[in-house]
Amino acid sequence: MTIQELSDLLWRQVEQVVAHLLPKGRRVNGEWIVGDLEGNSGQSLKINLTGKQVWCEFNGGQGGDLLDLWVAVRNIQLHQAMQEAKAFLGVKDESNEFLPKQPKTFKKPERKGVKGSRDCFGYLASRGISHQTAQAFKVTDAVIFNHETKTEIPAIAFPYLRDGDLKQIKRLGIERHNGKKIIMAESDCEPCLFGWQAINPKERNLVVICEGEIDAMSIHQYGLPALSVPFGGGTGAKQQWIEYEYENLARFKEIFLCMDMDDAGKSAAKEIATRLGIHRCSFVKLPHKDANECLVNNISVEQFHRFFTEAETFDPTELKRAGEFRKEVHEAFFSPAPGMFTTPWPALEQNFTFRTHELTLVNGVNGHGKSQFVGHLALEATYQGVSACIASMELRPAILLKRMIRQAVCTGDATPEDVDRMMDLLDARMWLFNVSGKAKGERILTVFKYAHKRYGVQLFVVDSLMMCGLNEDDYNGQKAFMEALCEFKLTYPVHVLLVTHPRKGENEEKPVGKMDVKGTGAITDLTDNLITVWRNKAREAVVEKVRKFGNEMLSENEQKLLEAPGTLLLLDKQRNGEGWMGKIPLVFNLLSNQFLSDSKSIPFNYSRGQTQSAVISEIRRAAV
Repeated sequence: MTIQELSDLLWRQVEQVVAHLLPKGRRVNGEWIVGDLEGNSGQSLKINLTGKQVWCEFNGGQGGDLLDLWVAVRNIQLHQAMQEAKAFLGVKDESNEFLPKQPKTFKKPERKGVKGSRDCFGYLASRGISHQTAQAFKVTDAVIFNHETKTEIPAIAFPYLRDGDLKQIKRLGIERHNGKKIIMAESDCEPCLFGWQAINPKERNLVVICEGEIDAMSIHQYGLPALSVPFGGGTGAKQQWIEYEYENLARFKEIFLCMDMDDAGKSAAKEIATRLGIHRCSFVKLPHKDANECLVNNISVEQFHRFFTEAETFDPTELKRAGEFRKEVHEAFFSPAPGMFTTPWPALEQNFTFRTHELTLVNGVNGHGKSQFVGHLALEATYQGVSACIASMELRPAILLKRMIRQAVCTGDATPEDVDRMMDLLDARMWLFNVSGKAKGERILTVFKYAHKRYGVQLFVVDSLMMCGLNEDDYNGQKAFMEALCEFKLTYPVHVLLVTHPRKGENEEKPVGKMDVKGTGAITDLTDNLITVWRNKAREAVVEKVRKFGNEMLSENEQKLLEAPGTLLLLDKQRNGEGWMGKIPLVFNLLSNQFLSDSKSIPFNYSRGQTQSAVISEIRRAAV
């Protein structure tokens, strides 16, 4: 649970929370009123109970959300307030699902050799560090005894403080010995990040983790909250501090990893991101070795901040932006591989409402348009501002995008300008799960969760169930995957579309129903909605006959077929909403490859945001 989700949950139970924190208060006209943060009588502290996330103590000028209130009332740190709030709400997440780690005994660092003077400020000034920054980090003078030369070496003492408690003192020699840094840190002290003392205790938006105390001070001077790892780059034991800082870092929405630009720094960043959560970590690339070199080389504040806005995320390799396939899409349009052919790309305008926290099955016989339906729905969603992610393991991303663009511009004769315009639009709101062939359902959901957390994707398409690494007779595996999908859509505000297949029937003259979905019964039991796509193939044969020979030779049965709908969408299950179920007739338009409401409807050009204004009579003649 993120800090924002926890804050929102507290406000949904605001009256219980304030009564727990300040039991002597009272409700007056939509506010909880009490004297002060100690709970004394009076009216100086007021907490809004009407849904606005605000409270204010007029005497001290404090305010904020309910987590800030928890911190102020309990007089604790923000990360401690988060743990107490979760316990009060009964929230179980990664931090409290497991048994607490066994307590270890650490020794307190010795202050031997640490001085109260601050002559080191002069050395730090030569590295671009101001007196104000040095004071914020509480650095002082120290000495390191050189056993080789039997002399004392001037040094800087970096205090490692967490919640005001001294965990470690690292000493850095101001002078190098034989060209090497002289560093001294005590063993058996508790691992801790350097720099907590300089971070605003209310900061929760972002933090920078770097590789060096002077780097942390440099980043702080650039105006960003920063912490330094205690043992440098690398993996394994070098990053053992994570065990002791994991919960303390939970308060930050975003973590920037600004490690040294070498292999050790990059490997450290990867391990840190994996353990703290790749969805909230980004890797910052600097033009110099580290942050302090940027400061010494007069990199401006604006330039330095730009490195963070351009930071790289730790995206899974399967998650790709649509724009990354631009070259392949061009090749698919204008340099197709031998033997390639274009498949119609149907679309549909209909009245069914797609809601968050729901799972919809799209079922139908092969060739009846179910994959085209979910593809068009994704196109419609992106046009309406909803981001989508498609896991279509049967088509390469470039071919999938080609079909979508062909449908979007209402013609197969797309120009390079058409392709680029649509690729620009799709790149902003569409992602693809870049796997062809069967993919493990567990990996698909892992990537889906990341796409939602990092990019806010809300519509997810799985095409199809049979491509998720499950055998047709693996009913337990199918049920487990459906349960995982349900957990995903219930946990996050998303809608999932899952393409399924029906059991083999005698023919395809009649639409299949809810009981015909292939696989375990849990598939239809666990879904919220079930849509069946059925095309009237017999009618399409009659339409083709009319095109070739006219309608004078039609039999009575063929005449009835012409009067029947060309396509039906059947809503066979709807768990929520008004619960309407029924059939929706559609008309297929050959010129645009779109499914339309009726023969008079005009196709919509998604690349230009308008109805296709080609010769309307020609479009209507193309209606099936």
